[in-house]
Amino acid sequence: MRERFRRGTTVGVVAGIVAAFAVAGLGSVGAAVSPASSPASASQYEKKVTICHRTGSKKNPFRTIRVSRNAVPAHLRHGDALGPCSTAVFTMCHKTKAGKKQHTVKVKGAKKAQRALKRGDKLGKCKPKKNSPQKGKKKGKKKG
Repeated sequence: MRERFRRGTTVGVVAGIVAAFAVAGLGSVGAAVSPASSPASASQYEKKVTICHRTGSKKNPFRTIRVSRNAVPAHLRHGDALGPCSTAVFTMCHKTKAGKKQHTVKVKGAKKAQRALKRGDKLGKCKPKKNSPQKGKKKGKKKG
């Protein structure tokens, strides 16, 4: 009786091990065949675009969101940038330490943009001062 019980147990253990290897083999083949390049949601939401959204909050000024491609121009007008916040490029108006001169710079990443905002920089291109003459314009009377 004991001998039959041992044989049955041995056969069961061997069958379990073989089944475990078969399942593992099928799983690895399935993983090798399935594409790993893009997430499933990318094909589901083809009309969505990833942007770095400017929230207006002091604690969390930027957040990565996905919006309709139709809404992208409106978001870009108020300071959002294309791509996730870690790689987004922001155009900022940088003021020098003296505060008299300013120039437009490009800043990569929301963290760097946040630091620049804390230092007093502004999002967007620098606007020329009203008192100073613009480049290319001449003073004097018009000929005519």
